[in-house]
Amino acid sequence: MQNVFKTLEQRVLTLLRNDILSGKYRPGDRLRQDEVAKRFDISTTPVREAFRGLRSEGLISIDANKGVVVRGLTIDDVTEIYELRIILEPLLAKKAVGSMKTESLVLAGKIHDEMCAATAPHQWSSLNRDFHLQLMVSESHTRLFEMVKNLLVVAEPYVSLSIFVHPKILLTDNNDHFNILEGYRQKDANRVEKIVRKHLQHTLETIQASVNKG
Repeated sequence: MQNVFKTLEQRVLTLLRNDILSGKYRPGDRLRQDEVAKRFDISTTPVREAFRGLRSEGLISIDANKGVVVRGLTIDDVTEIYELRIILEPLLAKKAVGSMKTESLVLAGKIHDEMCAATAPHQWSSLNRDFHLQLMVSESHTRLFEMVKNLLVVAEPYVSLSIFVHPKILLTDNNDHFNILEGYRQKDANRVEKIVRKHLQHTLETIQASVNKG
């Protein structure tokens, strides 16, 4: 029974996420638990769990008075997120070059292979988060790592949106990630710092264009 529940929850979460990112649901729209359950011909329990997943991704808000409301992805929000990432993440990446373990580099390489094969926006954006964190996990004991980790989480919906609008950016991003991996493999901290900063700046510009288009 547990496996069935997880399947239903994931199905609802995936479809609602796609509806939000593709514009079927607009910022300010309300999602009603009973209506969603009726749409999918299921009970309200997996719908409620799917709502929690959407909230953790920043796509909806859940308020005791207003209920479930679709959040808007805004230029100001994404710009702030990426301005902080551009300052903090290259610094963390540079530090991680000197402390990372071989197994982390191997795992990051495997994640990159999965990213190159992925086409679904949320799947790729989730792997993207894991890729960056895996490369910097040797610094997980630091406050800097926790700050960057939080920024990666809140950036994820914007990354998904940018892929929905501009699917061809996956090739460019996968190439960027390959170059980042090479910098780590060569233990070239300065190169990693520069590539990560350039990659984040390009990502911000693409996402800003995607939010405007959406």
